[in-house]
Amino acid sequence: MIRAFEKSSDYDGHSAIASHNGRIPIFAVSASLIEREMDKYINAGFDGWILKPIDFKRLNTLLLGIVEDDVRATCLYAPGQWEHGGWFNLRENRAKDGDVQTTPTETPEVPTKDLLSKETTDSTPDAPS
Repeated sequence: MIRAFEKSSDYDGHSAIASHNGRIPIFAVSASLIEREMDKYINAGFDGWILKPIDFKRLNTLLLGIVEDDVRATCLYAPGQWEHGGWFNLRENRAKDGDVQTTPTETPEVPTKDLLSKETTDSTPDAPS
């Protein structure tokens, strides 16, 4: 559903963080994700996975991989490490229609950790102004 909306004409664009990734990062979260079905999750549009019960320290590392390419690279899928969760692929630049761009059209502004925490704070309904 999110991937279809990203391709629709109603979609106005990504936040700074999602733009850095070329699309909105989506993680599969379940206690019953099976490693041999990884292609099914990728084809469904997931960028990564984490198993329940959630290890929140690991989740924080995976989320940092949204803005930090070197962190993301350390969290890529590796056979035998399924239970840790991770990213299926390195970050790709994607055009609005979902096609992978092989050459960047411009240098992307890389969101900082401060921007990540600001967007999280700004999206909290009860956050003080």
